[in-house]
Amino acid sequence: MKHNDCIIIHYDEISLKGNNRKWFENILINNIKKHFSNLPFENISLKSARLIINKIDSNQIDLYKESLKNIVGTSSALIVKEIEQNLITINKVCLSMITAYKPTSFRLTTKRNDKNFLLTSPEINSKVGAYIQSKINIPVNLKKPEMEIIIELVDGKTYIGYDKINGFGGLPANSNEKALSLLSGGIDSPVASFELIKRGVKLDFVHFHSYPATKKNSIHNVEKLCQKLTNYQLDSVLYKVPLLEIQQNIMKECDEKYWIILFRRAMMKIANYLAKKNHTLALITGDNIGQVASQTISNIYATSDSSELPILRPLAGKNKNEIINIAKIIGTYSISIEPFEDCCSFFVPENPIIKANLNQIFKYEKKINFNTLFNNTINQIVIKKFKA
Repeated sequence: MKHNDCIIIHYDEISLKGNNRKWFENILINNIKKHFSNLPFENISLKSARLIINKIDSNQIDLYKESLKNIVGTSSALIVKEIEQNLITINKVCLSMITAYKPTSFRLTTKRNDKNFLLTSPEINSKVGAYIQSKINIPVNLKKPEMEIIIELVDGKTYIGYDKINGFGGLPANSNEKALSLLSGGIDSPVASFELIKRGVKLDFVHFHSYPATKKNSIHNVEKLCQKLTNYQLDSVLYKVPLLEIQQNIMKECDEKYWIILFRRAMMKIANYLAKKNHTLALITGDNIGQVASQTISNIYATSDSSELPILRPLAGKNKNEIINIAKIIGTYSISIEPFEDCCSFFVPENPIIKANLNQIFKYEKKINFNTLFNNTINQIVIKKFKA
């Protein structure tokens, strides 16, 4: 029985892009080629809002699946067999899959894009299902089958597969403008970064650390997080910024309840410098309203005042369990819970201010020679590049 092993990818929001749809399709195709740069395939064709990756190597299926899980902008992906468009061949391929898998129950789902095939989708399901049951005593379960076989009829060909890989949706990576994400070693900021990558935003990262007052754990964690996030957007840059000298001066000159707000304002000013230098249009943070003292509305306002660029906060309204669930799905959670000392939490006072007063903040900042401190800090920034 002659067939080709292929992958069918259904994309997500691209279908809504009207006259710009082709532009987004091309970006997604180029991203897929980069993700599959070390895997064999013949070409990628576009058929009826589907991307078909032709003639893959059936001996490397697991590697294809791992790469598919990193591609944003897709609704789903399915490794399939491409066969002739006739019922006899469809019956044989579906039966062979059932026989090899040996499920306790199954269902068939048919998508008949090619209306030249005379049978409707329900008729195909019925006839193929009846054929399978005539050969094997196996029940159909439409709600929770152990195995779902998907049949797609497209452009004169039939594609059959199972074990669908659900995509993250959104837009293709690097299809939007640039932003700079403030990345700690914790749970929230990597998830916030991923939420923007999923919107096509091209991210670079900045990490503020307090070494040698703290250990290098946070730096190592962030590098691992950068690599994980880069797997979704293919390449990125990390700026490692030593904040200790600025922190020491703030702690020397200012009331301790304002320390965290002043630290964060300093971070924003340095992040603005880096962003503007690299023609970046926005900053990203993992702020979550009310989670900690620095993330009250008043304190977020006080922090935002120090930034000339817009600050995007994709997690502002999410609860912690939602954020943790996303972190587990994208693979950052296990890294984020590794022990580390954050540059802010390491110096957190017992009673941080809940509603910061901007006038008081301005008075404190006048006491500190920020220009000299900023120049010293900027000259010590270390840059590291990442590839997927």
